[in-house]
Amino acid sequence: MTTLNRRAFLKAMGISGVAVTQATALQEVLAHAVSQGGFVPTSATERDPITHVINRLTFGPTDHLIRNVQEIGVSAFIEAQLNPENIDDSEFDATYGEVFPLLNEPSSELMITEFEMRQQENNRNGVAQNLMRQLIGNWIYRSLASERQLHEIMAQFWANHFSIHTDSIPDIFLRLDDERNVTRANPFGKFRDILYASAKSPAMLTYLDNATSRKEAPNENYARELMELHTLGVNGGYTEDDVKAVARAFTGWSVTRLRFGANRANENTEEPGQFYFNPEMHDTEEKVVLGHVIPAGGGIKDGEMVLDILASHPSTAQFISTKLVRRFVSDDPPATLVERTAQTYLATDGDIRSMLWTIFTSDEFWNATPKFKQPFEFIISSLRAMNYAPSRFESFARWLQPILINMGHIPFGRPSPDGYPDVGTYWMSNLLTRWNVAIDIAHGMVNGAQSSFRTLLEANNVGSDAPSILNFVGQLLYGRPLNTIEMDTINAYLSAEGTTTETLQDMIALMLAAPAFQYR
Repeated sequence: MTTLNRRAFLKAMGISGVAVTQATALQEVLAHAVSQGGFVPTSATERDPITHVINRLTFGPTDHLIRNVQEIGVSAFIEAQLNPENIDDSEFDATYGEVFPLLNEPSSELMITEFEMRQQENNRNGVAQNLMRQLIGNWIYRSLASERQLHEIMAQFWANHFSIHTDSIPDIFLRLDDERNVTRANPFGKFRDILYASAKSPAMLTYLDNATSRKEAPNENYARELMELHTLGVNGGYTEDDVKAVARAFTGWSVTRLRFGANRANENTEEPGQFYFNPEMHDTEEKVVLGHVIPAGGGIKDGEMVLDILASHPSTAQFISTKLVRRFVSDDPPATLVERTAQTYLATDGDIRSMLWTIFTSDEFWNATPKFKQPFEFIISSLRAMNYAPSRFESFARWLQPILINMGHIPFGRPSPDGYPDVGTYWMSNLLTRWNVAIDIAHGMVNGAQSSFRTLLEANNVGSDAPSILNFVGQLLYGRPLNTIEMDTINAYLSAEGTTTETLQDMIALMLAAPAFQYR
């Protein structure tokens, strides 16, 4: 980390300059150590490749994961994560498979149940809020404990790329199908297939107002975001005329009624909240999109032709490649790697697995500078490292969800359709909350979850003395032994405060909150 970044980090925490005299003891200790070069991210030339690949392809190190990568090697680990269907995840399924039963139910049936319950006198406790908690919980639990870590990262990547703010009751039920059919169906497949699934997602069509778009008054919201945010990018070469033509092409792409009552859903189906094409709403005239003529009378094929045009466009290859390189390499994606990844996109018809292989085998990936963790990543990686496992879902959710809301990073909570930013500067304002999270986790104050930290120490034959414990934690968190500055800092604190369980936990909290762990 450069000197500028160190200063920015300390300033964002409110512990630079005069403010340092007002900081807590732990913050003062860290501020001094960082100023001397301690607790900072390891440079690309010095870091362990195993630590690097774990930090970039997973939600953070665990003792088990480190051992696994050491045993099979970095290349084999990348190959395995790119082919998650071959990874045994039975332990996760056995432990958490029944925690979220609503996720296995048909969304239409849940929607009907919700409406019927609300029709009962004085009954406003439907299933929607429980479903929302389970959708968020599924993200959290899979990030924490699934062996298919890259699959989870990519599922969340696509959920953020095709971002849908989920706050109303109908939206929650539609979100369930979007999770199943769009973001989780095959996050390593062809981009064209993911794009098609999103375009026919009732959640997306409702969110961006296309469900009510008709030939007399085409709604341009979905058309604009389809090109600006989903495919070409804001500078991808489309015009306002293209937006208008695309909006016309998608008229009639709609959703069956979202409620059941005296009036049943659309005649085509009795299931609410399903995609259907309404030819009476569709503009049947000829359209021109990005220079391509879409003949009159095409019906639903008009929209499908638009999706094919966009999916095969060089600007889409560039835009998707840029976002993937930003996610896995750098906030400032190296142009050379973006270009090679875009060429892979065009050569493979947008095969995401091939694009990721291009990224993970590149010099730019292995020489990448440290990347600041988003709040969700930081919390999950801290829990993983300290060997936490949720035991009571409701209690755990009550601890974690308010924190994510406070940090502005709750799943499905981005109000705008652009998704949460994937650059570190955006997240630098919530570092005080990160301190509190680190203290909670280090001191075992996570409601609804248990840490098997002592078991971890025993399994690795770690001595009971402070240097042995903290050196082990340092190796686990940073992928390297603690350096002289770091050990001197820890020893000075323990000498001043006394070596107790609480002060050891203080030092672990400091190590979690330090830049060396805040960056991956």
